[in-house]
Amino acid sequence: QNLKVHTMNYIVKSDDVNWQPKFFPNEEQQYGEFKPLWQIHGMEQIEVRITKIPAQGTHTKYHTHTKEEEWFYVLEGSCHVNIEGQWEKVATGDSIYKPPGIFHIFRNFGDQPCVVIMLGTNIEGNEVLRTNEPAPPVDLD
Repeated sequence: QNLKVHTMNYIVKSDDVNWQPKFFPNEEQQYGEFKPLWQIHGMEQIEVRITKIPAQGTHTKYHTHTKEEEWFYVLEGSCHVNIEGQWEKVATGDSIYKPPGIFHIFRNFGDQPCVVIMLGTNIEGNEVLRTNEPAPPVDLD
C-alpha cells in the first residue's frame, strides 16, 4: 500500500508564527509578508494564510485563477481591492469573495499595514494568469 503520512497540526498559535516575506521568482521586490497557516496545519485542499499588505504597497500582482475560489477577511486596517477593474475600499470586518476567472489585487494606499485572512481552494490544474494592474482609484474613500 502507498499511504500518505501527514503531520497534522490541529491547533496553531498564529501569534507564534513568524511573518515570511513574499517574493516572486527572479524578482528582488518584496510583496508584503504572510503566515503560511495551510502548510503548518498540513492542509491539502485549502490554502489559508494571514497576509500583511504594507502601507503604500501590495502583496501580489493583478491576476486570476482559472479554477480557484478565494475568500478574504480584513482582520485589521483598510486597503483597496480591485475586482475586474473596479476599486473598492475594504476595512476591518469586511468579507470579500472572488470566484474563479476573476482578475483581482489588493493594494494599500494608506500609511498603515492592512492584515487580511486569505483562503483559497487548492484545485488540480489551476492556472494563475497575470495582466497589467488597473490605474489607481481617483477617490481613495
